[in-house]
Amino acid sequence: MTTSVNVNMRVCDKTCRITASHRSDGDDIVIVSNCDKLQQLGEALREGVSMNDIMDVYSSRIMTPEVRGNVCYECLAIPAVFNVCWLEEGMISKNLARKCGSNSVDFDEV
Repeated sequence: MTTSVNVNMRVCDKTCRITASHRSDGDDIVIVSNCDKLQQLGEALREGVSMNDIMDVYSSRIMTPEVRGNVCYECLAIPAVFNVCWLEEGMISKNLARKCGSNSVDFDEV
């Protein structure tokens, strides 16, 4: 089974689709994006992530400079990697995700 999420970063006009596929010790990750930095992130994650990588953000390989590369800290793709893995592992309800449709950062008071 696979789970996919879409990220739309309107402030930089970049998008990506992140797909996680369950395996016995974590998830395989595929990132398709019109952003070179996110494509590089996808390459760095091509061998997948472990359960520890998605459970502990502080020791996660996803957050290391070698993997994260030059992806800016405001980019929603990094949290989306965690979200898609959590969905794939059943740690976030897929029914709830379908019902909500999306999460957002709204710039209401600027």
